[in-house]
Amino acid sequence: MPRSRKAPSRAQAAMEDEEDGLERFSAVTENYLLCLYRLWEDAVTPTVTQLTDAIKQLPSTEGLGSSVPSVAGMTRRMQKQGLVDIGSDKRIRLTGKGFEGGEDIARRHRLAEWLVVRLLGMNLESAHIEAHRLEHGISGELEAKLRERLDYPEKSPFGRPIPGAGAAPLPPDCITLDAASGDTEYVVERIPEEDPNLLRFLDGAQIVPESRVSVAEATPYLGVMTLATPTEQVSMGFNVARQILVRPAQTEVEQA
Repeated sequence: MPRSRKAPSRAQAAMEDEEDGLERFSAVTENYLLCLYRLWEDAVTPTVTQLTDAIKQLPSTEGLGSSVPSVAGMTRRMQKQGLVDIGSDKRIRLTGKGFEGGEDIARRHRLAEWLVVRLLGMNLESAHIEAHRLEHGISGELEAKLRERLDYPEKSPFGRPIPGAGAAPLPPDCITLDAASGDTEYVVERIPEEDPNLLRFLDGAQIVPESRVSVAEATPYLGVMTLATPTEQVSMGFNVARQILVRPAQTEVEQA
């Protein structure tokens, strides 16, 4: 369980430094903006309870309070900053200013993931946690240098688009792996990044973005499927497969 931390003071919560033309917020605010931006990518307009669940998935090293009252208090502060709107339906929506901040921290976070994986040689299970440690300190100048050194990646190592890099939205024929049929080869589009143990399994089985997989066997009533990966066959629960996005490999052949 994430360790609790005292709520930021009013001065800390309102901390906004001008850098390279973009407002920079406190680390706590940036974590909230990143969560809300990810939920927006997944077409979720969250309630406080849903946002609390998302906050709980952040690494404990971020030191965020993850109770419903603390999350509700933080969203009210962000509303006063003009970063979110809280509608009559109790759902939280990013404002234009908040969306810009969400894009900014998502871009820095996903570049930091590549820094950890490609330049430092760390594994995927470490990338998400380390990127959270690094993201808050990346300046505009360092961000530009990272993009150049990494050869301008369009997606993160986990398959999420890097804002402003030109990556298209999810392909229209993209599905969750649990819905895959047995007579089609698929390309992995996106994998979840929050659970280090799951990432260790997926990385070891080469179920990572741009790898090819196919369903060797599926037993829905048992909730288990067997996948053929580039190196082996592995069993996976439908609850895990539901978190992995894939696209038909045949589509790429037709477009080539």
